[in-house]
Amino acid sequence: MRNWTTTLLLSLAAISGPVEACAQEHPFLSAYALTELPDGVLVNWTIHGGSTCDGQEVQRSTDSLHFSVVHTIQGICGSPDASTPYTWFDPSPPELSRAFYRLKLGFDGYSSVKSVFFAQLNASEQRFFPNPASNVATLVVDAKPNTPLDLSVFDGSGRLVVRLTGVNGPTVDVPVRQLPAGLYTYRVSTVAGRSFSGRFAKR
Repeated sequence: MRNWTTTLLLSLAAISGPVEACAQEHPFLSAYALTELPDGVLVNWTIHGGSTCDGQEVQRSTDSLHFSVVHTIQGICGSPDASTPYTWFDPSPPELSRAFYRLKLGFDGYSSVKSVFFAQLNASEQRFFPNPASNVATLVVDAKPNTPLDLSVFDGSGRLVVRLTGVNGPTVDVPVRQLPAGLYTYRVSTVAGRSFSGRFAKR
């Protein structure tokens, strides 16, 4: 069953919008795809046989408008004889966000812009949102998929008010609807002994 967090992430992805659907692809490219993998995004592309260029760049953006170079391949790209595949793994896409990519094929122009929603942490240890929270909040911690997590939430006097055990991480839906307004502390532990803690406000 799809949980609330999955629905939220898919909704955010839909709002950002896949800009590649109607884009015209560069004539040098026979394939170009993005794949979300654990800890990063895989960029694959193939240059048609008979098409060559001088140098390549992989460029990334968070808004589909302003791009920066994240990977460079020097020298002649492609081949006059056969199709040539290329692969690059991006280890640091913007976490819990939609990332946009395009290829620059030397002086021969750009590929279409493609995007992927990266629903993982790669720089932060944890992320709690929204904060302040009203109904349901989401906590994402730096743990592998399907890691069992135990969550405890304490009110300002140190009283345990929420307890969840064996939740499949790294995402936890924190039920806060019935909590009175105020400040709370949470603590998460994993079976491997890692722990995460923080504070949030309920309004």
